[in-house]
Amino acid sequence: MFRMVHDVVDPDRRRQGFTLVELLVVIAIIGLLVALLLPAVQAAREMARRTQCKNNLKQLGLALHTFENVHRFWPPGAVSGSAVTEAHLALDLPPGPEHGWITFLLPHLEQQSLFDSYRLSADWRAPANQTARETFLPTLQCPSTPNPKRRDQATSGGFTWRSAPTDYGAVNGVDTTLYSMGLIEYATSRQPAGMLRTNRVQPVSQMADGTSHQLVVAEDAGRHFRYAARRRLLHGGRFSGSGWADRDNAYFLHGASFDGLTLTGPCPINCSNNNEIYSFHPGGASSVFGDGSVRFLAQQIEIRVVAAAISRSAGETLPSP
Repeated sequence: MFRMVHDVVDPDRRRQGFTLVELLVVIAIIGLLVALLLPAVQAAREMARRTQCKNNLKQLGLALHTFENVHRFWPPGAVSGSAVTEAHLALDLPPGPEHGWITFLLPHLEQQSLFDSYRLSADWRAPANQTARETFLPTLQCPSTPNPKRRDQATSGGFTWRSAPTDYGAVNGVDTTLYSMGLIEYATSRQPAGMLRTNRVQPVSQMADGTSHQLVVAEDAGRHFRYAARRRLLHGGRFSGSGWADRDNAYFLHGASFDGLTLTGPCPINCSNNNEIYSFHPGGASSVFGDGSVRFLAQQIEIRVVAAAISRSAGETLPSP
């Protein structure tokens, strides 16, 4: 006679592992947490990049004022042409070679050795200035901009050249066509010039509208690559002025259509980087004012307000940007 033996189940034994349902719930919770945390992490990173960009512009503002303390005038927005101008005389430059405005600030950006290696007797595109103009300077680049190691290259002025980029440019005037479009004030159209002008050296007293109201430098990020709104345009050549040594780095405010595909237009910020105010920061772009302060300009701002800030002596009564 056989006795049936039954397994005895230990009531204290714990079940091992997860069921499929439990595993799916855990995965869903982890996915939800990642979805919630990722935007916060990205926002924190962008805030850090924006702060660094602001610090870079602050250094440019300090360099402008240090230059003015030494020379008693602000640097030219560019030096260009075969005629002897006031900029040539004031800075003891030979006529002919072209230079960008940042070159004159190098000693005040802790780049004295780079400035010493740069030959002012030769054009910025000349072989003699190749090593200098191809030197990357982190202070001149916004960390939010893609492709930080990009190099502009072209043939112009009898030279074939490459240059290291900057994401900042001098805003040296306003396109008066904007007045005929009803987009800027009459006073601005009569006095459209800014402070950093080609072949001109101007003292602080020329900021008749006040240093705290005078916009002098702003982001124009991503050049020579072409951007319209937030889209990279892959065809159609390059936008000029990318290089920090480039004579064409400074630009006028023209505005753009809101899709960024057409100049001139009502959008002053973040619609086109075709020599316009443009950044990769959400909501606006940073700029330097004549008193050395750095301000973030909201991209919803009216173009008439930005134009009034660029104009140095029109006496507009518009609010500050």
